[in-house]
Amino acid sequence: MSRSMVARTVAWCVGVLLAAGGLLATVVLGFGAFLGPAEAQAGKELDGPAADAREFARLAATDPGAALRSCAPARATDFDALAGALPAGAVAADERYVVPDEGLALLAAPVVGEDLAESDGDRAVWAYGRAGFAAVTDDARALTPDLPGPQLYGLDSEAPAVIRAATCVEAAQRVGGASPDDGPAVPTGTRQPGG
Repeated sequence: MSRSMVARTVAWCVGVLLAAGGLLATVVLGFGAFLGPAEAQAGKELDGPAADAREFARLAATDPGAALRSCAPARATDFDALAGALPAGAVAADERYVVPDEGLALLAAPVVGEDLAESDGDRAVWAYGRAGFAAVTDDARALTPDLPGPQLYGLDSEAPAVIRAATCVEAAQRVGGASPDDGPAVPTGTRQPGG
């Protein structure tokens, strides 16, 4: 076999292998692009803020004291602006917590009053930001119907920060209440309402 014939055969084999490799790469990349977003979303759901919120809710049910130690108490003045929006005679109880979330402060506290059932305000969470207060959860909307709803800040009651705020109140109730002065301070650099 002549030298030119060997060179042509080798070139042909290399060309076939390159074409097959290119075709295989195209199929793999196309398949990955099709499945990638779904897998990435599933990964976010398994290992992201929502998973952290669910884990925190489990901790609050099994060891409320430990959960409560990671909750940041809100200042009494944070709820002053809400006082006028609450029903007559209703006040935020002492278990007041704040969860910072991307420029917002999620405020949670049970609301008590003579004309309210004992659990009417247990899951009340409000969001405070540049546009003022918004009632986020069903309890908050029932107690403060004149405030804007959660759509003001693009939230819903299943948002991880909302769940965490409500869970702080639940943990406090399980351990028998806590003064707003107890627990850790809000991390430095977190802007709270009224501050």
